[in-house]
Amino acid sequence: MQKLSLGTKNLVNENIHKLAQIFPNVVKEGKVDFDILKQELSDYLIEGCKERYGLNWVGKRESILKANIPIKKTLRPIKEKSIDFENTKNLYIEGDNFEALKIIQESYLNKIKMIYIDPPYNTGKDFIYKDSYKQNKVEYEEEIEAVDEEGVKLFKNTDSNGRFHSDWLSMMYERLLIARDLLKEDGVIFISIDDNEVHNLRHLCDEVLGEGNFVGSFVKQSKVGGGSDSKHIANEHEYVVVYAKNIDKLQEFYEEHSQEYLKRYKEEDEIGRYFWDTFARPGLKNPINYDIVTPSGTIINGDWIWSKKRFEEEYKKGNIRIIKLKNGKYSVQFKQYLNESGKKPRSMTTNFGGTYLGKKDILELFDNDKIFSYPKSVFFIKKLLKFATNKNDLILDFFSGSATTAHAVMELNAEDGGNRQFIMVQIPKLVDENS
Repeated sequence: MQKLSLGTKNLVNENIHKLAQIFPNVVKEGKVDFDILKQELSDYLIEGCKERYGLNWVGKRESILKANIPIKKTLRPIKEKSIDFENTKNLYIEGDNFEALKIIQESYLNKIKMIYIDPPYNTGKDFIYKDSYKQNKVEYEEEIEAVDEEGVKLFKNTDSNGRFHSDWLSMMYERLLIARDLLKEDGVIFISIDDNEVHNLRHLCDEVLGEGNFVGSFVKQSKVGGGSDSKHIANEHEYVVVYAKNIDKLQEFYEEHSQEYLKRYKEEDEIGRYFWDTFARPGLKNPINYDIVTPSGTIINGDWIWSKKRFEEEYKKGNIRIIKLKNGKYSVQFKQYLNESGKKPRSMTTNFGGTYLGKKDILELFDNDKIFSYPKSVFFIKKLLKFATNKNDLILDFFSGSATTAHAVMELNAEDGGNRQFIMVQIPKLVDENS
């Protein structure tokens, strides 16, 4: 008989769990932040808050308000600049990405399988933000190279700004709040970042997407060598932070086996390809130690990879063998089968391609690698696409830059016959007329 429950359901915990599915940012350490909940459900600014664990900055509440308030704008198709306008399913949006996200929110709610973004790293040179007043075109062009169709003044976010981190956090927060709603339940977001803001980005994503949906981070080698301008450490890496919409529904990540790796799987049975791997695992954190009797009656002892019960079951099936080596010792081996899906990607990787590969892509296209600064490579984005998408998925990049994501989507489709589609968003930039 099943044991009777000695109490009723904890409806409070159930309701908090349900609330976290809708508003991950209001549940911290299992408790509801009612001030943030009020702001999420209000179309005006809620004043006052209590101290609690979490990431706070000047402008946070305004960002929530901005994300929730509708705007009176729409997209205008430019057919004369489009290719196969009536049939293409791909979309390239030119304009402010925050406004673009709000505009597409209704049409693409819960439809995006993968988001990749390479936002400003907030180095003091790469991030601009809006002020509240306007200027004429000449003054505007003298100030900054980005175009705002309404003439709203843009400023560089330099480290002399008293809200240096706050302005960057607000910019990212309001965009991630909308981006989360665009993701499918089994969707995932990849965000490139470096040491300047990776700590804040993790806190930000924990709040927006839920700390339980943190998949992991890749430490990606971005360059090799250099460092003559570094006082202490020559930085050669950056990060790719990965979060799921719902980690329980996210598909597993795999990457292709190398030909060198496949060489060891020389044998095959009705289950698949395999090689004989050693059953002993000395140095295990929690060793499984027991005696094994060899066919000759010799008893050997060791730290083994499986329990004794499983050893006996697999031995009977022929999946374990005990052989005598030339030195007279015995070796216990088991069939290590090839995972046909691929291998798990490693968090520390030199196999994503650095800036040099991105520059190589640009050089091949334009015969000039100075057109875009620090471009990501097609090779790198294709790897992420292979991890997280299937052949008919929709991919979004709202910091499109040189449109590497679009390039990678089309190239992967050409390779595997896929029908992936993309939505790219990029603010217009002034281009030298002689370029």
